[in-house]
Amino acid sequence: MDLDQRAAERAFRKWGKAATYKDGSSGAPISCRVIKDQEIDEFDDEERVRVPRIELSLLVSEVGAYSPEAVITLGGVAYRVRKRLSDEGIVRRVQVDG
Repeated sequence: MDLDQRAAERAFRKWGKAATYKDGSSGAPISCRVIKDQEIDEFDDEERVRVPRIELSLLVSEVGAYSPEAVITLGGVAYRVRKRLSDEGIVRRVQVDG
């Protein structure tokens, strides 16, 4: 295990919340830890529009390969993955509908 992996696991133990990850197949949900972040997208045409966006970060070692049909349940709320924002092989960040 390299230093980046250890640092990520430490961060998820400290700030991550218990969740489940279902990859869209008929398999059982996977227990994992998730870090939730809420951002605001701002679009400026003639009027300023602010759109809330929910991002979830997961450890790739806990959830495995990316699935565009994944559902992540956190705090009793099910979030459907909208798109993958980043994935460097250790931490995957996804935007979800919520």
